[in-house]
Amino acid sequence: MAGPSFSSVNEQLNKMRREGVAFDLDKFLDAFELSDAVLARLKWLNNPVWWSDMKNDRCHLTMRKGSDVEFVRRIWADTGFMHSFHRFAGVLPENDQAVREVLNTEWNSTLNLDPSIHWIIRCPKGEPYGLLSLVDISIQHRRAEVVFGLLPTAPFGLSTAAVLMLFEYYFKKIKFNKMVANIFEENQQSLKSSMHLGFRVEGKLYNEVMDPKANKFLSMTRLGLLVNDAYCQKNARLAKKLFS
Repeated sequence: MAGPSFSSVNEQLNKMRREGVAFDLDKFLDAFELSDAVLARLKWLNNPVWWSDMKNDRCHLTMRKGSDVEFVRRIWADTGFMHSFHRFAGVLPENDQAVREVLNTEWNSTLNLDPSIHWIIRCPKGEPYGLLSLVDISIQHRRAEVVFGLLPTAPFGLSTAAVLMLFEYYFKKIKFNKMVANIFEENQQSLKSSMHLGFRVEGKLYNEVMDPKANKFLSMTRLGLLVNDAYCQKNARLAKKLFS
């Protein structure tokens, strides 16, 4: 008789996570007769590292989920913020429960079902000020695109603290190889800030996306970041200044 499939076991893990059931991943998987390849994939995809909150004295990054519906609604209604963060984001459902379900599904899903991770950027007191996401995550290539947005009312230094915390998670905790960012041509402030933190220009994406509101194609600048640039001397000095 064939053993349980990867999909059935993975769905059981997703269901327990969704329902808030605490479980020991290794002990749970030991109960099934699984091939080494399936077992390794399940352990990788369900490692608690993918659901990590991050905190220090300057910044908190908390996983975005259904309980954040009020802030998400507020931020989605801020046209200036969304134009900078994700101008092509879809419209939220009118019903709050539907939004909670969308957020919880995003939070709960393993990377093979939804290759993205989303955090709320908060000050140490817990007040939310922005959004931080890794999207188009490639497990094979250990690469993802970062999408970042912060309200202008955020405390000084919160933006840099959030990005430096992300570098620590990305390059040291999950040991990814490369981070990329695509910056719209007119967003020179974002381009300058990203390059200040170690990103390098890799090229120009001419007429890359269509803006339906402006009815024209927009060009973007492609940036890349490797571990040595993330931990350059400049960033080490910034981290020491912010976190010491």
